[in-house]
Amino acid sequence: MSESTSESRTKAPPAAEPRPEASADQAAMPVLTPSPARMGLAAATVLAIFVYLFWPFLERQVRFAIEYQADWGHTIVIPFIAGWFVWLNREEILKAPLRPSVTGLVLVVVGVAWFSFCSIGPVLFRHHNLMGMGVGITIFGLVLAFCGWRAMRWMWFPVLYLIAFSQTISDRFLELLTFQLQGIATVGAEIGLGLVGYDVAREGHTLDIYQNGEIIPINIAEACSGMRMLVAFLALGVAMAYRGLDTVWQRVTLVVMAVPTAIFVNILRVMTLGILSTWDSNFAAGDFHSMVGLLWLLPAFFIYLGIMWVLRLLVIDDDESDADAASAELCIRFDAGVVRVFIACVCLLVAAQVGFAWAASALQVHLSTEPVPLRQPLSLVPSTLGGWKTIQDVQYDASMIEELGTNSYLTRVYAADEDRRKPMLQVHVAYYTDQIDAIPHVPDRCMVAGGLVQRFADPVNVPVEGLGAPWTPDPDHSLDDVPYPMAEVVELATDTRTNVRMPVGTPQVRYMEFVDPARPDRRLHAGYFFVANGRWRPTPSGVRMAAFTGGDKHAYYCKVQLLAEGDASYDQEAFFNDITPFLAEAMPHIMTSLPDWSEVKAQEIPGNSK
Repeated sequence: MSESTSESRTKAPPAAEPRPEASADQAAMPVLTPSPARMGLAAATVLAIFVYLFWPFLERQVRFAIEYQADWGHTIVIPFIAGWFVWLNREEILKAPLRPSVTGLVLVVVGVAWFSFCSIGPVLFRHHNLMGMGVGITIFGLVLAFCGWRAMRWMWFPVLYLIAFSQTISDRFLELLTFQLQGIATVGAEIGLGLVGYDVAREGHTLDIYQNGEIIPINIAEACSGMRMLVAFLALGVAMAYRGLDTVWQRVTLVVMAVPTAIFVNILRVMTLGILSTWDSNFAAGDFHSMVGLLWLLPAFFIYLGIMWVLRLLVIDDDESDADAASAELCIRFDAGVVRVFIACVCLLVAAQVGFAWAASALQVHLSTEPVPLRQPLSLVPSTLGGWKTIQDVQYDASMIEELGTNSYLTRVYAADEDRRKPMLQVHVAYYTDQIDAIPHVPDRCMVAGGLVQRFADPVNVPVEGLGAPWTPDPDHSLDDVPYPMAEVVELATDTRTNVRMPVGTPQVRYMEFVDPARPDRRLHAGYFFVANGRWRPTPSGVRMAAFTGGDKHAYYCKVQLLAEGDASYDQEAFFNDITPFLAEAMPHIMTSLPDWSEVKAQEIPGNSK
């Protein structure tokens, strides 16, 4: 069995032997003990330049943490936890003068260069977390530059903890695991609800609870996957392992146990929402939905404490020594070379900011995008379009809107007025702006999550033949050297006719076909496309290339999705024969609600108010 001492819980084990960087002359360098006022002024100077340089990243990070507190609120607390770790090891850090390291300055240069590359370089690298890597390398470099390698024996962990857990993880990265966690939460909740006596059936990521002849559906959305809870538990587990356990195997075990603990607690949370929904369906949506998640964090914390208690019992503590005698008063001392390091850091950061701003201006890259409001609500799209009339407008509850990621949407079911044999057409339009890292909800993800099976391996992009035939080129305005197509819109209420600019590009629809295993004789046909910064794009990746390359000051995209269900004889050709005339009528009205991109670009010209 391993042995532990109370002293070992007070300080972290060294990561590696200190790297000797000082020569004999440096060892004799005089020691400086700056006053608190001078240190505060120097730290504030470096911090102010740091914040100004990395403001696009830091502003977005704080906004994520505030707007999505249930998911990312813990990121605001992480810097304080990291500071507490440093405080715990203050005696070891300060028992000798801090010796600045030139290597830290090199890391500062590398970090700033990487951040600049990801901010104004190829759009493939323009991602929040990739930019965060540059910020993290710069933070590590600054700490190393001022404190040196000896102090980093005790500071490396707090710094890496800060870098790893103080930033949000974008949906594009989380998506790699979210779908699997949704499935685990659904299966686990189905088993749990069955064990407590509920009659429940599972279809995809949806649970149907049967009670008193009524079916109560519980949709296990992405927000219920437990992925964000898992990230928070990993942060908590690493912190508790670092402070509360002594041996490596204990720490690794506690961190690994964060995964099953978060999954187990999330299953209990989904079960709780399902049980509450049998009393009132509103309990599974809105603020109450979020509150249930927060309430489960408390028992989850005690479960985690129990795991740590068991791990500590497995180690025999033979030497419980008394508390150490009171240490001498600590003070922060530096080698005299810290003055040169301070000047070098300030000069590097200032030069980086000037060069970064110049490069962004020269390359005409906007470091952040501004939102563009709709010209009018999407609900003003006419209820009658050609030979199609509205059957139903679908309103989402708060949890579905949270999953959708926008309040600006229209979901409507149309039916063919003249030919009742045609399948009904569900139209979904969702508008997004200033969401560079968002992943649009598309049928190839959502339908599979609902239990349907895609018939073909991959979706295909299908041109919509003849859709733009009636549109005429705009003689005065163009985009990407292509004139905007112009379509005529007729306002039925007033019988007025106006022209509206249509998106530039070849009209294509991303098409796929699904089968419901419970009804194999039926086919669900789905098609979608996007309008992004005035351009027609059929794929989510095309949205990023059209609207978020940094070349535009403003950014928006709108998803248009169409669904139709028929029997086995209703095929791709029949689907496109239905949606082509529908889109010819609907798209001009949809574009009336979307921003006129030529007007948006005109407003970006200095001195132009139109």
